[in-house]
Amino acid sequence: MNGALPPDRRIVVVGGGIGGLATAFRLRQRLPAARITVIESAERWGGVVRTTREAGCVLEHGPDSILRSKPAGMALIADLGLEGEVQTTRSDARRSLIARGDRLLPVPEGFYLLAPGRWRSFLASGLVSWPGTLRMAMDLVLPRRAADAPEESLAQLVRRRLGREALERLAQPMIGGIYTADPEQLSIAAAMPQLARLESSHRSLILAMRARASEEPASGARYGLFASLRGGLGLLIERLVERLQDCDLRLATPASGITRTGDSWNITTPGGHLAAEQLVIAGPAHTAARLLTDAAPSLAQTLASIPYASVATINLAWPASALSGVPLGAGFVVPAIEGCTVIAATFAHQKYDGRVPEGHALIRAFVGGALHPRALAASDDDLVSQVLADLGRWLRIASPPVLARVHRWPDAMAQYTLGHRERLAAIRAAESELPGLALVGNGYEGVGIPDLCQQAEAAAVRLGGGG
Repeated sequence: MNGALPPDRRIVVVGGGIGGLATAFRLRQRLPAARITVIESAERWGGVVRTTREAGCVLEHGPDSILRSKPAGMALIADLGLEGEVQTTRSDARRSLIARGDRLLPVPEGFYLLAPGRWRSFLASGLVSWPGTLRMAMDLVLPRRAADAPEESLAQLVRRRLGREALERLAQPMIGGIYTADPEQLSIAAAMPQLARLESSHRSLILAMRARASEEPASGARYGLFASLRGGLGLLIERLVERLQDCDLRLATPASGITRTGDSWNITTPGGHLAAEQLVIAGPAHTAARLLTDAAPSLAQTLASIPYASVATINLAWPASALSGVPLGAGFVVPAIEGCTVIAATFAHQKYDGRVPEGHALIRAFVGGALHPRALAASDDDLVSQVLADLGRWLRIASPPVLARVHRWPDAMAQYTLGHRERLAAIRAAESELPGLALVGNGYEGVGIPDLCQQAEAAAVRLGGGG
């Protein structure tokens, strides 16, 4: 049907976050004559990508990095002419740490995902007790998982191969933290399929890590895969908006409902109805579910079944003299069993150059997620106090911060729970049966910026036709 649409077709993109803006940009490349409208309910563009500047500091309130190994994100940066603004993590800070008690312990070289590739450095790290380490070593002799075995959660996989302590001290904070997820529910097949492939190809996760460690020092090299833009990722949003000025861009314009009449999609907004031959809904699955209740009730029901968690970021700045004891590194994660409010933190002044004035330090803490939902019930002031109390366990803080900014992201983090692949297959099948519809968001094939950029490309191909 796409081939029969006029070149000046009407397209509405609902959602002005990175997914929606990237989709509009890719559609404009493919369909220069199309009449594209992008509507966003908020009063700013960017969704969870938000960069502000205050007191000389660059504050990232959402994501601060793009994974370079996934090409769609870097391709968008190149097509926007931003290659000269790319910066990678500082080479001397390319390591992460894990909290254990009152210490921050470095993740040793050769450690990748879940298991050590280099035993000597891992044994010296103190991350896992001797009994826990011996249990991890059993992975070397355990049989390979049956090919027809049921889907596993992260917790099930790690307990089976490496034991309980490895789950609590390593897997939950390092991998579960990426998705702010409950490891008992996080689907390995949907979120980290490479883990299942490693066991399938090497039988042992440790043997797989040993093979990888012979190629690169994973603890540091992994951070070399991350990139940002000078001045923050907000520049990506600014450039997208600049390049879409020939589109109809509308802020503070929420969609309250969507219906379909004949070959037309009808979007209800406070300013009236928008009609379009093609429609992109770019945002959380629960938003798409609400909007499609009338037009596609079965699809809406499946979309609504994808759970989400809420998170908050807290940016804190000090003069460097007031914050001593910060280890060299990009940041650290905190196991849930530590009972802290903070689930992770970034040493922003060390991770990327140019984020703070000379002689200052900036820490960005994360709270909330699937395992800590009640933390977000606190007021902003109480949340800052709790975060400072946690940071005081690991860092020597001589005075209160000169800047503290809390930003909350309710129901923003998609949870790839068991059964996600089947839900996703049903969603994409239903989408394909609705002419002119494309769904883009972190509830589908990945939660990072490159994943959304890849979905944007796929949506543009679907609606624009061609390969």
